[in-house]
Amino acid sequence: MRDALYKVFSSHDHQAWSLDELVGRVRSTIGAGDYSTVFRAVGVLEGKGLIQRIDLGDGLSRYEARRDHHEHVRCDSCGRVAEVQGCVVEGAAREIERITGYRLTSHSLVFSGVCPECALTAPA
Repeated sequence: MRDALYKVFSSHDHQAWSLDELVGRVRSTIGAGDYSTVFRAVGVLEGKGLIQRIDLGDGLSRYEARRDHHEHVRCDSCGRVAEVQGCVVEGAAREIERITGYRLTSHSLVFSGVCPECALTAPA
C-alpha cells in the first residue's frame, strides 16, 4: 500500500491529494484499498518526511510530495488546486522578521479565485 501511495506522490501529475482522492487513486491503481489503510500509510509517509500535509482552507487534509517551497491557488467554485511555483512572499517574510523580531520557520499562503474552466461557465 505504501509503495502504491508513494508512486502516486512521485508521479508527474503532482497535486495536493485529499484522503478520498488518494483512496480512489489507489483503488484504480492496485484494485484495492480502504480509507483506514490509506490513512495509516499516509501517516507513515508523512512521518518519514516523504510527504507533507497542507491546509488549503477547504476543510480537507491534503497531502503532497515534499519538495521545494511553493504556494497554491484554489478555485472557489470547483475546488481545483494549482501550484504557484516558488515563494511569492519571500520579501514580505523578511520584512515581517525585521519588524517583529520573530525568526520565521515556515508560512502557508493560499490564493483563491476562479479557475479557467469555471470562469468560462460562470454567469456574466
